[in-house]
Amino acid sequence: MSKADNRESPFKGLKISSWDPLRNVQRSPCSVCGRSRKYYCYDCYVLVGVPRHLIPSVKLPFKIDIIKHANEVSGKSTATHAKILSPDWVNIYQFPDVPQYDKATTVLVYPKEDSLTIEELAGLLEKGDDQVSKTVPLTRLDKVVFVDSTWSQAYSIRTHTHLCDLVCVQLKDAVTFFWRTQHKSPNHLATIEAIYYFVREYHDHIFTDPHDGRYDDLLYYFAYQYEVVQHAMSLRDTTTVQKRPITDDDELPKCKTKRLKTQVNTT
Repeated sequence: MSKADNRESPFKGLKISSWDPLRNVQRSPCSVCGRSRKYYCYDCYVLVGVPRHLIPSVKLPFKIDIIKHANEVSGKSTATHAKILSPDWVNIYQFPDVPQYDKATTVLVYPKEDSLTIEELAGLLEKGDDQVSKTVPLTRLDKVVFVDSTWSQAYSIRTHTHLCDLVCVQLKDAVTFFWRTQHKSPNHLATIEAIYYFVREYHDHIFTDPHDGRYDDLLYYFAYQYEVVQHAMSLRDTTTVQKRPITDDDELPKCKTKRLKTQVNTT
């Protein structure tokens, strides 16, 4: 991670690969749809202008499906990051095109009154005769489903007939570093942040080997774009987030980092 002007990144300490392959990338036609894109095509989920071997690939402990609302702007969605960085592990579906799931092996990440914490989920998976297992029909974890939408749109996705009976799991205490202005609490995460926090916490509860940064590259594009925005803000000598959120079509200059009081929660 780069440092500049004695400012620290909130992602300091994470093992995120070098951003050098992104520095001089020019806009190019997508090899699938032909549209002009930079870094990757957020419609076709393929790299653009960067060889695959220069971009990190992240192996996950389970498959991930992302259900994306039709009104969610693809160029602003961080769900694409997951598909690009873990192409063999992640699929994206546009609502209401929702696959059918086995409720004995699949969970939905969605906060509601009876949602399990990841710690409770881990206890359930490790102890099949646990008290919780009497009411929760979960035998193992093969797939985790995430919702990619605004909060107001999320309920309609959660109540889809293919999702409404899944065990729900919620994240706690994770804080967003998304640059887009929002009026929700800082616990409302970007999709790629939610995926990272879930995978990281799941690993800490399930596996005996310590986390070694193997999932940190899930934040590869997110952290880069975050620091680009911070750099642009520092050039404007302001502490407010730009009014128009950055998208994957924007030109991303070389970036400097900005100090934040709160560090990324990696517990």
